[in-house]
Amino acid sequence: MDAKTFLSCHVPLFAGISDEHLTGLAESSELKPYKAGQTVLFQGMTVDGLHVVAAGKVSVHAKAAGKGVIKVAELGPGEIFGETSILEYGTASAAVKAVEDGTYVLVIPQDAFRRLVAESPEFVARLKAMMVGRIPPPRT
Repeated sequence: MDAKTFLSCHVPLFAGISDEHLTGLAESSELKPYKAGQTVLFQGMTVDGLHVVAAGKVSVHAKAAGKGVIKVAELGPGEIFGETSILEYGTASAAVKAVEDGTYVLVIPQDAFRRLVAESPEFVARLKAMMVGRIPPPRT
């Protein structure tokens, strides 16, 4: 399956995005393979693009107050990571590692992702809703 078809059919975030934008994202993207335990992103590193899990699984690890580094999420095909670091011009707030051999991550360069953000208010609304959904509720 090509990158454009994968993005349009298997990544809910990109549903309804114009053919022109999907083509640009797909043509500029790079598919990267990972083995189990291999680090995809190190905490504190500059994020080179939006990461989309194409196959396999990744786990997200972050520092938690009083607990050290803990696993905070596991992401599978069609799920994304790295968007917050790109939008906020920051560095990765968590480490991401491949969970299993045969994990593939499609990396969409920052400039292509930012172009979509600048040109599609509908995409931005969907992206913000997804990001809000990732914020854990306050502890009481």
